[in-house]
Amino acid sequence: MKLADFRRSIIFSLLAVPLGVWAEINFRHLPRLSARAASGRLPSLSIIIPARNEMHNLHVLLPSLIAIQYPGKLEILVADDNSIDRTAQVAESYGVHVLKLQEPPAGWNGKPYASHQGALNAAGDWFLFTDADTVHSASGIPAAVSYAEENHLDGLSLFLEQQASSWLDALALDTAFAGLFSSWHSSNYLLNGQFILIRREVYFDSGGFESVSGEILEDVAFGSLVEKSGYKFKILNGDQIARVRMYRSNQKMFRGLSRLGAGMLGWQGLWAGITAFHITALISPLVTFFGVLLRRVKWYWFPITWASASLSLLPWSRRSGAGWRAILAPIGALVVLVSALLGLIRRVLGRGLPWKDRLV
Repeated sequence: MKLADFRRSIIFSLLAVPLGVWAEINFRHLPRLSARAASGRLPSLSIIIPARNEMHNLHVLLPSLIAIQYPGKLEILVADDNSIDRTAQVAESYGVHVLKLQEPPAGWNGKPYASHQGALNAAGDWFLFTDADTVHSASGIPAAVSYAEENHLDGLSLFLEQQASSWLDALALDTAFAGLFSSWHSSNYLLNGQFILIRREVYFDSGGFESVSGEILEDVAFGSLVEKSGYKFKILNGDQIARVRMYRSNQKMFRGLSRLGAGMLGWQGLWAGITAFHITALISPLVTFFGVLLRRVKWYWFPITWASASLSLLPWSRRSGAGWRAILAPIGALVVLVSALLGLIRRVLGRGLPWKDRLV
């Protein structure tokens, strides 16, 4: 590599701090939805859970939903996406409504198909789509419906409290969220499939998940759809409403990040460039390290650039419970980048991405 390349790497690294500050500002500007008791009776609600091979997660999720203090008619539907484990039997043991689905038709991916079938069989005035790996507070969902009603919203989506299975999982998620929020903008309808609350009539009038049936990130695609249709949605911080453990192993984390990386870039448009730039800035100290080894740059640039990357990630690591992880920021960025690149390569080659024992 030329000297200019190493100098460029140093500049990228130093830009990680302002990008990190900007990401933190954007995140803090998200309104926080607090778990609180609902005032008065609420409209009927259908909670729809698309589930494929989720028997273990359902043992945690369903008790939290059954314990909800909802002042209105409530139904819980598990749409079993042709699971090869005991997902349906576990759901039935909790007394909830279970839809046993076959393989999705041509043109459909599994999760949008299961979600849409759940909607077709739901009776509520509001639909809540939530993932099987979430756990909900007793008053959180009523608070979300109350907020939507009071603010005359067509729907809302929440970013939940993130829980990790390992330090590497946590590090990668911290990095991914820092990159995401460095490109956040006020009109962003980036719906989070872990928690999407929507009025029944809006779901069907918009075309619902049927309109994004083949998308690997159906929640992001659906968010783009409702934004273009002019519906009134709001994105909030819901860390007091529910928590989620996205990945149960590092292998699943790599596959999940490959899916997210390959799918997200297509929906963020030019904003994706800021995310990519931020991730590059966080990785750049590794390039500087090689520059020091090759004696192309002075040794002191290595600790300076590494410190810059660490400071950029510090708010996210502290928020997830271990500020010390920020010192490993370049490693987390490398994991995110490699996962995303592998996902993009597989999509370009037409090989699909492994997810839930299928290729999507």
